[in-house]
Amino acid sequence: MRTEGRFRLSWAITLAFTIAVLTGLLIFTRDLGVTSDLFKDGVVQAQTLDEITDDALEGVQHLSPATDAINQGLPEVIGVLDSLTRADHMLATLGEQLDTLGATLASADTPLAGTVSAGREAGSQAGAAAEPLGEIAAMLSDANTNAEALGLKLDETLGLTQTIDQKLRIALLLPKLEN
Repeated sequence: MRTEGRFRLSWAITLAFTIAVLTGLLIFTRDLGVTSDLFKDGVVQAQTLDEITDDALEGVQHLSPATDAINQGLPEVIGVLDSLTRADHMLATLGEQLDTLGATLASADTPLAGTVSAGREAGSQAGAAAEPLGEIAAMLSDANTNAEALGLKLDETLGLTQTIDQKLRIALLLPKLEN
């Protein structure tokens, strides 16, 4: 029985070692699977990083043309600003001329009313109306001159407006600068 007990004991020990070895192999295999998955994930991330790096390098190649476009467009922007400043001055001058025209028309209102009244009252008022009529004629001549000058200024303003419009359209095509 002793041999038989030893035989059973050795089988039990062998079976325990076999189970331990198989368990170790299963754990080792599982760890190899996890390690393999991690390695595959690392390879995918490295490929993604490589693509991102390629995209970044390609983007860097576009920086120089963008900088050149900005440098080329800057004089146009400055020209637009200059045109806007000139247009502002022209509009201020136009406003002053319109004020003058308004004052001239307002001052012509009273002599015109006197002329109408003088025409209705007849001959005694005709002598008194001659002076206001001369003023009216002078004011109308001034108003005509101002209207012609206003027309020229409006034509000039239209030309500047079209220039500004063209330059603003060009400026809208330029890329935005970030600070």
